[in-house]
Amino acid sequence: MKDIDKLLKRNRTYRDLTERLGSTGLAVSGLIGLLFLGVLVWQIAEPTFISGEEGEIPAASESIPVTDYILKWDFANVDSETGELTTEPIILRLTWEDGGGEQSHDLQVNIIEEKGVTKDVSITSDGLDSEILEIGRKTKFYLYSNLDVIVEVEQISGPVPSADSNGYPVVDSFVVSGDIHILSDDDGELVFQPLELVGYAVLFLLIIVMTWPKVGALNALSSLQPYRRFIRPVFYTISGMTLAISQGMFVAAALGAVCWALSGVMLNRILEGMERLQNIGRELSETSRLKHSISNRDGLLMWSRMLFVTSTIFIPLLIDIPFLTERYQDIFVPYASGIRAAFFGTIWVMLIAMIVSIPISVGAAIYLEEYAKPNQMTKLIQALVTNLAGVPSIVFGMFGLAIFVKQGGIGWGLGPSVLAAGLTMGVMAMPIIVLAGQEALRSVPRSLRESAYGVGCTRWQVTKDHVLPSAMPGIMTGSILAMSRIMGEAAPLVVVGATAMILFDPEPLAALSGGNAEFTVIPIQIYFWTQEADPAWHSMAAAASIALICLLVAMNSIAIVLRQHFRRRLNS
Repeated sequence: MKDIDKLLKRNRTYRDLTERLGSTGLAVSGLIGLLFLGVLVWQIAEPTFISGEEGEIPAASESIPVTDYILKWDFANVDSETGELTTEPIILRLTWEDGGGEQSHDLQVNIIEEKGVTKDVSITSDGLDSEILEIGRKTKFYLYSNLDVIVEVEQISGPVPSADSNGYPVVDSFVVSGDIHILSDDDGELVFQPLELVGYAVLFLLIIVMTWPKVGALNALSSLQPYRRFIRPVFYTISGMTLAISQGMFVAAALGAVCWALSGVMLNRILEGMERLQNIGRELSETSRLKHSISNRDGLLMWSRMLFVTSTIFIPLLIDIPFLTERYQDIFVPYASGIRAAFFGTIWVMLIAMIVSIPISVGAAIYLEEYAKPNQMTKLIQALVTNLAGVPSIVFGMFGLAIFVKQGGIGWGLGPSVLAAGLTMGVMAMPIIVLAGQEALRSVPRSLRESAYGVGCTRWQVTKDHVLPSAMPGIMTGSILAMSRIMGEAAPLVVVGATAMILFDPEPLAALSGGNAEFTVIPIQIYFWTQEADPAWHSMAAAASIALICLLVAMNSIAIVLRQHFRRRLNS
């Protein structure tokens, strides 16, 4: 017996050591992964910060007695009528070292509207022959040096040479400009419609009441009990009115309308819970019981909080980022370009892909796991789905070209359109979601199914009410991975017909309505910008990459919130 005790102790020690090493290895691997991710994000973001003009003038010699440096600004920063600067002053700092130590001289460059006006600067041991220049836009001028040392040239303020007519970007600034207005813009005009803001405020108050119910607030709401059956119709009517008076601000109006509609549902559920609590002889002061009396309280809070956060961006705030929402690509001026067309194209392609892929894929996973018999046909389908998950994306592009784009045969004839692109990307996402859905359904304990069958549930009731809710966190994870993959794909969309440049917003149903079907997406815009020789385009491509990452994070955040909600409801 003593030998057995020693053996067990020795095995337990080895097991504990193995567990510690495993957990430590996982933690170190996670930290290394985060480090590499941080380095990657920094490498992407670093080119988006503009340092302005910088370089050096080579040292003069006997064979080359005068060396030069060429400069040119594309846009004026001096008002042609008043002669005043419209931007920060353009200051170049010229530094060199000679026998007397380091010398530093600042040169101010004023750019006027008239072309062809130029003046050069000579650098000698005594300094600069001019400290302020007046140069025409798109006009070259030279810095000449006869020094036998290298002269460093660095811009320390003002718009960079390729900046657009608004003076952006300036030195040491982010390549993408933006502004945030709260309630009103610079002209004093409201950035919202009154009904939108009221709906937003009502939703906020109801979230507070439902999250932390207080007796005073509940007593105030109890006066609405006689009119409870009118609450939803009234709120839905106000919701429709909010949409009707949108005045072109469709996103804010739509969010305001949803705020009103969801507020009506929440208020009705709170009143129902209060009535239910009072019917069993309880007081409103028993707020812990009230929380359990409100039907689907957790779900309502989840959706209302997500709606509140989203509405905050569009209703009381006006986030003005021309790079995303106003500017199209400018083939001549990189910093005046934007990704408006590509941004909306990406949104539409993703929405169509999600609408197409997720319901069909989840249904296929349910059929294969819960209904299909394990015969040869099922095994063949399973093998095909597994193999499709590893097919290169370009193959799906060829499939989309043959089925959705081309006319004739089995082709649908949708042409190179957003709809064809969305369907193609949806097909590409399907195998990933199906496999993830199957794994999630397999993870549901068999005892749960048997218990449901034991109380008389049908197969569909077992699947819908017991198996699917338990598997939903895993299904959401698969959907997140699939959407993340297709959001960054460019190869299939190039095959389907996405263009490098369009100067209008893409129309999602243009293939059916006969409108202009051309479109582009952010990955393709990034690819073509990186092929340009001008480094300014590379900065714009980096900014577009940051926008794509932010869009991906936003979409994944929503999916993660939904997944955590289902997981929490499953554990409760």
